[in-house]
Amino acid sequence: MKEVIHVEKVLNEILVKLLSIDNKVSELDNKVSNLDNKVSNLDNKVTSLDNKVTILETGQQQIVTRLNTLETDVKDVKATVSRIEVSQNDDVIGLLKVMQKQKH
Repeated sequence: MKEVIHVEKVLNEILVKLLSIDNKVSELDNKVSNLDNKVSNLDNKVTSLDNKVTILETGQQQIVTRLNTLETDVKDVKATVSRIEVSQNDDVIGLLKVMQKQKH
């Protein structure tokens, strides 16, 4: 009888330890699950940042393209202004020649 009680006591102690181990495993499982969620959240944030960087790079490229176009436009405007100035100078010279001929 004592042996049976002793065995029951030992089995109860083993059961208590197993329950304790099971609880710790459950806690660790919850912690791992929380870490998985945090890693997932971080991954989503990194993906979002990657997308934003891509958008910024695209915007930067558009700005560079527009600046290049603007530089070309400025050069074209300068060339046009120069042609107008030369044309006006030619007109003035022509008028002066006509006026000089009229004086003589």
